[in-house]
Amino acid sequence: MTQYMLLLHQVPHYNMDLPREKMMEMTKRYMAWADSLRQKGKLAGGEKLAAGGVRHIKVKDGKPMASDGPYAEAKDVIGGYFVIEAKDAAEAEAIARDCPHLTLAATNWAEIRPIEDMAQVRAAAG
Repeated sequence: MTQYMLLLHQVPHYNMDLPREKMMEMTKRYMAWADSLRQKGKLAGGEKLAAGGVRHIKVKDGKPMASDGPYAEAKDVIGGYFVIEAKDAAEAEAIARDCPHLTLAATNWAEIRPIEDMAQVRAAAG
């Protein structure tokens, strides 16, 4: 099995104004989806990311510098992630297609990234 990171993209603050009942309904949909994957042995982890407190680290004049972010002009932010296990990219895509994130807002989208097995890389490096 290969692990894939499912990055959940959204517009900044897309759900900040939702009433508590709607937010709880949304949370339950994510939890049910994740529980279903966990029962099938397809979920390795995942979390919702906090909206505030984001810091960017970039090199300026040869030194790492921190700044606030994401910025208001950002088109999208990553609101959370899941680490899933799939036999191949096609299965990972099928799992991602069922993610409730895609149905909660027309602007939401998901990115699927294979996670490189660093144990194999270390073994190959000798």
